[in-house]
Amino acid sequence: MIIIAVGLIQSSFVISSLQSLFSKQKKKKILIQKLLGILQVTPILVLLASEIAFFFLVYLPAEVAKPFSSLEGLFYVVIACYLWLNMVFNYLAALLLSPGYPEKLQELEKDGLLDEDVQTFCNKCDRIRDRDTHHCSTCYSCVQMMSHHCPLTNNCVGLNNFSYFYLFLFYCSLGLVFAAFLTFRPFKACMIGTPSLFGYTQGKCKDLGEYAVMFVPVMFMLVFMVLLFAGHTFLLILDMALIDFLRIFQNKKSFRSFVVLLLQETFQRPKLRFRKLFFYRREKWWNFLLPSFNEIPELLPPDLFLV
Repeated sequence: MIIIAVGLIQSSFVISSLQSLFSKQKKKKILIQKLLGILQVTPILVLLASEIAFFFLVYLPAEVAKPFSSLEGLFYVVIACYLWLNMVFNYLAALLLSPGYPEKLQELEKDGLLDEDVQTFCNKCDRIRDRDTHHCSTCYSCVQMMSHHCPLTNNCVGLNNFSYFYLFLFYCSLGLVFAAFLTFRPFKACMIGTPSLFGYTQGKCKDLGEYAVMFVPVMFMLVFMVLLFAGHTFLLILDMALIDFLRIFQNKKSFRSFVVLLLQETFQRPKLRFRKLFFYRREKWWNFLLPSFNEIPELLPPDLFLV
């Protein structure tokens, strides 16, 4: 699991390196991206399926004597299923939904909506460009309010799917906290302490076997996920995309000027990205608590909806 986590981080560099070999052959680059994208996403889907399987088959019977006929067991089941469903739903939504691609020049000409005096277009993909639109070299397209191209989902994170991506990080962090809670006691009793610690008998430790050590990789993954969640929360507070943050960091004159700039962005800049990215198409507060798709009146422009 640790190797998979490290591999996922490195996979974006592998994709960039392989794509550079076919810089003049766009079709081959797209094919390589799709193939490697499947390799990136598959381990995460396997991990998500393994988590719920480990819970029901290994840790729930070890933690509760009557897992499905006691209040304690039902409480654990409800918490685990709630966190897992939210985690999987938001991950698949961030993976499959379009991040938000602006209209192309040809589409505007066809609909008679072209206004060359007002609109600017990307010279790489012919899509409308504005201040918060960035061109993704991996997707070969501009993305509205693009944050970054995510190796975890092999998809850009932008206006349409940022809330799903952010909620995935949130529920994944909570789920890993719950997993750390479940795996700590068997790890402490069977791997470090005595089998009788926390009510774990020698026979129960024998039944757990190697699964008693799962607390270690769970903690590695928890730290990694919490850092990701904290980083994107920090970017929301700054009201800044990851691309813009990295560009400012690379062009900083001194560390002191960089810190001063961050403080100014935190306390003086209006949080427009936070409103548009996080609350975009979510009219009800319970949309953040339950697996649900964003909703918005189709005839109402997004910017007017957010005023």
